Amino acid sequence: MKTSFGISIFSRKIILSALMAISFTGTIYASEPTIGSTSLCGDAYLLALAPDHISALSWQSRSRLSDAEHTHRALPQLWDELEVLTTSPSDYVLFGAGEGQNAKKLNLTSLQLTWGEDFNSVIENADLVSQSLNVDNVLKTNLMQRLDDLKARSTKRAYKPKVFYLARSGGSAGDGTFVDAAITAAGGVNIAPKSGWFTPDPEEIITLKPDLIVTSYFNDGYESINAAALRNRAVQKFINATPRVEIDGALWPCAGPRLIEAAEQIASAMDKLP
Repeated sequence: MKTSFGISIFSRKIILSALMAISFTGTIYASEPTIGSTSLCGDAYLLALAPDHISALSWQSRSRLSDAEHTHRALPQLWDELEVLTTSPSDYVLFGAGEGQNAKKLNLTSLQLTWGEDFNSVIENADLVSQSLNVDNVLKTNLMQRLDDLKARSTKRAYKPKVFYLARSGGSAGDGTFVDAAITAAGGVNIAPKSGWFTPDPEEIITLKPDLIVTSYFNDGYESINAAALRNRAVQKFINATPRVEIDGALWPCAGPRLIEAAEQIASAMDKLP
């Protein structure tokens, strides 16, 4: 069977396999069963729970938003496309939320992350990975202890700081988002004027009176055509006039294993407030 370019599907699979093999420039021999990921969020769970089992990471694993170490960055990359997945070197594939529509056509076991916006969803996804691979869920116990520590820290503050989140694009996050979960865990009060993920008008932003501004993707994230948080002079003045903490985008591409680190950094910034 020929494609529109005159190359057989069989030949295309051979080419894809060769490309993936070429991309494997490191020397990692994964433990069995092996597993690959198609999303940045999935990468984070595998790196935290089963680093020795990883045989492939997502197409974003070499970006600035990935926290993969050099050796894992050298692994083949996967994305949610049938022809690519067919050549996967993994026994399991961990799909991101909303992915894996062609999983039934694959001769491998698929796992599906559940999208969530809180720490409970982090535990649920960690349970999925650990139980499927029969590895210890070291993340769960560690996470619960660190959340308790944050709660204890917050009781020592004289007040609950008012916090506002702003991304490079000008977007923000209200109730029901994992950013809100991190702010709350840190002991703050999210003063976003709306629930969920939204983009407030610059005129609305500068009327807010937070004690702390949390920013993200200012230095390491995706470029935005607007980048309102960087290019609007009134918003810039608002940011510069308020204590701020920048959270590395790699810590929270989703409600993942490193969301707790974001919460701890926010808490540390709160501890420095007058």
